[in-house]
Amino acid sequence: MRKKRGAGSIPFGYDVDSEDSDYIISNQEHLDTLQNVIISVVLDSINLREGSEWLQHKTGRYLSSRGLQKHIDKNYGKRNSSERLENQFRLLSERQ
Repeated sequence: MRKKRGAGSIPFGYDVDSEDSDYIISNQEHLDTLQNVIISVVLDSINLREGSEWLQHKTGRYLSSRGLQKHIDKNYGKRNSSERLENQFRLLSERQ
């Protein structure tokens, strides 16, 4: 997916388009790794710090534990909220 680049840093899971530096393109490998880490954190398999380190090891890109928390809160709800608990239940059900 190609998106217009903003003025700030390149978001995690995106790279600068080699043909036009005004655009960014998604890096599916990084996005898949991010999704796997997010699921592991939501299911309490790993903590945020471990998830951040895992992302850096697998992708070579840095995402702080706070940045990872923001991704999780945005997509799965805040910790101990009913939305987050519903998502945990759904993810556990999908794994079995």
